[in-house]
Amino acid sequence: MPHTPDPGPEDLLDTVHAGPEDRVLLVRGGPALLCSALRHGCRTAMTVATPPRHPEPADLVLAPRIETPEEAVEVAASASRALPRGGRLALLLKGGAVAAVRGVRRRLHAYGFARVRRRAAADGGVLLLCRYGSAR
Repeated sequence: MPHTPDPGPEDLLDTVHAGPEDRVLLVRGGPALLCSALRHGCRTAMTVATPPRHPEPADLVLAPRIETPEEAVEVAASASRALPRGGRLALLLKGGAVAAVRGVRRRLHAYGFARVRRRAAADGGVLLLCRYGSAR
């Protein structure tokens, strides 16, 4: 089976439906993803190295490099403070976090996230997409 390369920043932003009305918080996103979000037309974009305890308001929180279930929970806790009802969270799980997808999904529900969708990523990872405060 041929190896499919990692999706680029533009592909990831398309997958999570980032648009011109979105205020985007990128957790461990890096400068390439930040620039792509701005070129993509997002209203605002901010990148942080770690999930903030007191984040700025956002419509979309995107964390493209989650290596452990603990990192996913930290991002979910921060996102629950940043997002309004119906706001979106996207976690790209890699490495050890992939094996714990079920546990991460349970924790997302505990933080108030619903409609958790799972998509396979090109590199063997898993992309989890969900909404804050929505009905399951």
